[in-house]
Amino acid sequence: MANYIIGVDGGGTKTLGVLYDMTGKKLLSHTVGFTNFNIDYDQAKANLIELLDYLYRRTPLLTLSYIQLGISGYSKVTDKKAFEKELSLRYGTTVSLESDVMIAYYDIKRESDKNVLVVIGGTGSVIMYSNKNRLEQHGGYGHILGDEGSAYHLSITALKDVIAVHDETDAFDESGKYILEHLSLKTKYDVRDYVYNNDKSKVARLSEFIKMMAEAKVEKAVAMVQAEAEALAKQTLQAYAKMKNKENLVIALRGGFLTKGDIAKKMFVKELRKNIKDFKVNESEESPVKGAYYLSLSKLKKR
Repeated sequence: MANYIIGVDGGGTKTLGVLYDMTGKKLLSHTVGFTNFNIDYDQAKANLIELLDYLYRRTPLLTLSYIQLGISGYSKVTDKKAFEKELSLRYGTTVSLESDVMIAYYDIKRESDKNVLVVIGGTGSVIMYSNKNRLEQHGGYGHILGDEGSAYHLSITALKDVIAVHDETDAFDESGKYILEHLSLKTKYDVRDYVYNNDKSKVARLSEFIKMMAEAKVEKAVAMVQAEAEALAKQTLQAYAKMKNKENLVIALRGGFLTKGDIAKKMFVKELRKNIKDFKVNESEESPVKGAYYLSLSKLKKR
């Protein structure tokens, strides 16, 4: 009986699971809601189990060799081994939990000799890079400690500005009025309630409107997007400086803040080219879930 692999790419908005055969051919896929454990641990786990159950129950005649999870906020799982064991017993195969950045890295690296630096500017932000035979992470501390260069950070920056301007002037400026209208809010207290009564992923979606404002040359929006791009570029350069091997460098851009629309991406790449002269950009709005397949293969070969 042939063997199969399930790969999962889980984020702050949605989660994609794919069943692959051992050649990497996609046989079945399914999507559920968020699985970022930092948003809501219990709901994230429930969404993950819903996804795995869906794929597992539709493959009764197949033998699963591996389930590789790539989940944002995975460090919230305090006992990783116990978590993996629980799922391994449920599905009768080895289950491995890693970060979504890890599978994004393997989606680019695959089996090539490229030196890869993965920059994820999505709901949150984090960077993964190769350092000789090791993978290192830079950033990814979550929205309380950082996450500059992300959709959530941009959204919160804009909403805090709406409140600050009104506190100072008893009025809303141009960008504030646009944001309030977009969210169907009227007062600064509505802004407060919007942030505290909605999950992180919903708040982060405001970033798309801020980027549209920036494309329309709304001055404050341009400045905010530029600040996020510069902050993410600074973190990327810090990671680049730590890389031992910089030849044949590919900088992969992932996450909606960077890949949806041109303005943030152009600002970000422009900042990088001031300091790094030779690199190729790899960008995609598609899920890096195939990286879970390649990571599974690398782990199976080491058995």
